Amino acid sequence: MEKLLRSGEVYFNTIEFFRKNDSGDHLRGDFAEGLKFSPLPNFRIPTLESQGIRFKNAKINEDTDISHLYSMYVVTNEFWQEQMHFDKKILEFGDYALLIKPREFVEKVLKIAKHEIKYGLASYYKTPTIPLSLNPFSKREEFKYQNEFRFVINSSSKEPIKIKIGDISDIATMIPTETLLKIKFLKK
Repeated sequence: MEKLLRSGEVYFNTIEFFRKNDSGDHLRGDFAEGLKFSPLPNFRIPTLESQGIRFKNAKINEDTDISHLYSMYVVTNEFWQEQMHFDKKILEFGDYALLIKPREFVEKVLKIAKHEIKYGLASYYKTPTIPLSLNPFSKREEFKYQNEFRFVINSSSKEPIKIKIGDISDIATMIPTETLLKIKFLKK
């Protein structure tokens, strides 16, 4: 958090990292990250089957393994409309959270990046029903509490990518994460 606030270090890791980091890190790991629909008959993914998820026509999209992700929690209109609230699971992200002005942050990242960056909200899908097309913004519904806004870089590098956008204390404030659970949103 300090690196992000004081020096603006935005750290992108590979999709492969997040998929392989699943064991023991349910916050940053997802064994289905990078999954895509495929016409391969009877293709099996044992780690998914051990979770009770069975399907015949799916495989890992190896093209996305070299995509790099940076994810943030986002407050959407659903909060203002009282259709969504912070889940207590967010306390596991750490003791502190940064409240960041989104437009300014996105502009800084895009201005400094030497890579093409796509960005937007993650879309959540139900398992075991696998949609016909998944992409780096697709995430299993059990992670919906993370309410992600993602930045995606396609790069041939298998190493993490770091972008330094500079001090963001003019557009961000650090608060204790538990404070988020006490926030009340006023209807528009």
